[in-house]
This record gives sequence, C-alpha cells and structure tokens, in this order.
Amino acid sequence: MSRYWSIIVAFSVVAVSTSLAERVCMPEQWEADVVGKVAHVTDGQFLNLDVVGKAAADYKKGMTAFLQSVYMNGQFIHKYLYLSSQSETYVADVEGETCQRLLPLRVDQPCSDSDWLTYRTSWSIGGSHWTDTYRYSNGTSLITDVTVLRNDFSIVSESIEQVVENVHQLITLQYGNTTVGITDSSIFNIPSYCEM
Repeated sequence: MSRYWSIIVAFSVVAVSTSLAERVCMPEQWEADVVGKVAHVTDGQFLNLDVVGKAAADYKKGMTAFLQSVYMNGQFIHKYLYLSSQSETYVADVEGETCQRLLPLRVDQPCSDSDWLTYRTSWSIGGSHWTDTYRYSNGTSLITDVTVLRNDFSIVSESIEQVVENVHQLITLQYGNTTVGITDSSIFNIPSYCEM
C-alpha cells in the first residue's frame, strides 16, 4: 500500500468536559461525517490530498472505524477502511482488496480525565458555546490535537503530525453531522480478504 493509506492510521477520537473540573465522557457509540486535508512534501514536491469519509466508534465493543475516499486535484485516488479494536487493527485497501494487519491499539472511551489526554486550550465560539482542545498521546510518535464542542461533547476537528516512510505529514480532519449511536454496524465488519 502507498503512504496515502497512512492518513487513516492517525484516526483518533477524544472527549471534553463541560467544565475542566467535571468528568465527562464521549458517548459510548457515535458516528460522524469527516472531511479533511493531508499535506506532505515528497521528493521536493508538495502534495495536498482531500479526504472524505465516515467515522464511527463503539466503545462498548472497543472498536473504531474510518471509511474514507482520498482525492488529489479533485480526482479520486483510492478508498480505504481503517478498523481498530483491542485485539487487532486493519488497514484495508477497499479497491484493491488487500489488507494490512497492524498491532492492536488502545480503544478506550475517552473521558476528560483520561491519562492520555492533556488539556491545551478553550475558545468561546459565541454566547455560552465553547470548544476545548486536548492533546492525545497513545505512546506513538503521532502528535494529535482534538477539538470538541463543550456543550454536547461532539468532536469538531483533529490535527495530526506524523512521519510515514520518512515523509512528514500534516493531517487536518473536520467532523460534522455527529450522532449518538450506530446506524449501520457493518462499518465494523472485517472484510473477508483481511481474514485470509
């Protein structure tokens, strides 16, 4: 798989509190539409990729998923599925029906007092509405900052800095149409070509 699939490896989700002293958690199940950008320089050339997809988390089952389409200069490049659970993680090339199995990642329900979250800043976005930004640390070299709405705990944006195949990448993701619950649990199905 190309380094383009690396943008889905960075997928993470965190939560915020209504006040920094009060413990709150992201809903146990949620899903959202995601759009974003990936920027990196390869061989002196700047590449800017667009990402459109669907993210879902089911912390009851310890699972996250991110189904995404990647575009360059408005042209479709590829579709990828990233699945993570406590026992296994997959990056699936949906078009080519190939799959890479990775080490399992921590899939805990994020709470404002999680030991892997560090509060960074808050911003008033009008009236009594606030966003809070946290830095996520999962023991890897990823630098991930996540911003959420304080009043309903929904994720707003995520920025990730990472190095893949000696290429520095900056990834920004925007989350919208976030709902509590999972409308289509098939997003968590492991493709048959991954189980071979």
